[in-house]
Amino acid sequence: MKSFLKLKKKPKNKVIVIVGGSGQLGKVSVDTLIQNGYIVINLDLADLKISSKNYFFFKIDITNEKEIIKITKIISKKFKKIYGLINHSHYKGGRILDKKSNFFSSFENYPFSEWLSAINVNLNGLFLTTKYFLPLLLKNKSSIIINTSSTYGKVAPNKKIYGKSNINSPISYSTTKAAIIGFTKYLATHYGEKGLRSNILVPGGMINKKHTARFIKNYSNLTPNVRMSNSSEYSDAILFLVSESSSYMNGSEFIIDGGWTAW
Repeated sequence: MKSFLKLKKKPKNKVIVIVGGSGQLGKVSVDTLIQNGYIVINLDLADLKISSKNYFFFKIDITNEKEIIKITKIISKKFKKIYGLINHSHYKGGRILDKKSNFFSSFENYPFSEWLSAINVNLNGLFLTTKYFLPLLLKNKSSIIINTSSTYGKVAPNKKIYGKSNINSPISYSTTKAAIIGFTKYLATHYGEKGLRSNILVPGGMINKKHTARFIKNYSNLTPNVRMSNSSEYSDAILFLVSESSSYMNGSEFIIDGGWTAW
């Protein structure tokens, strides 16, 4: 993933942990940071199979506190400290979108089990990984956290774009994505004085092979840029947020959505 942003100085032995680094946005982050000299540790259920001396992978269930404690100890022993923590992980009913999944049920029919699954991954997983990696971050004079929200953490999903596809953005997704913003701002105000900057990436809809032509058209028609985003358009944003170029950003929402939330 080519980056056009020029770093003021190349990072030296800076370790960044990416939670959910094997997803669409996660892969962009992994590729961009490795190419720019960072050491990347990917925590996910599936590996990217990247061949690089600066890439490490640990399979993990982020809702399992014991697993997180174990991995933080391994990373602490090997690297002593980390510079950054990026959380891209989220629950959407499974790794593959299935229109028959209960995750996409309407609110009045929404299973409590799906609500709990979203809370468990999107919020409990975020809480646990942040809690246990925080001591490794605070060993630096400066460090960063990037948490990933969504336009649907800022505004309600527009149900008209989904038509009769049975795939929509349900109550659990919007609620947890909004909560991530509040969670991150709390970190910014409580740990900024210790050199930790915590910011929120708010991406718009990224085009992929799972989208139908009708959905792409519907989404694009409601976007001022009249199109969906490409995952590559977030690479420089990630690089900017982890670098000293964003040294005065803390508790900020970095919205890149083609104008979706500007209406």
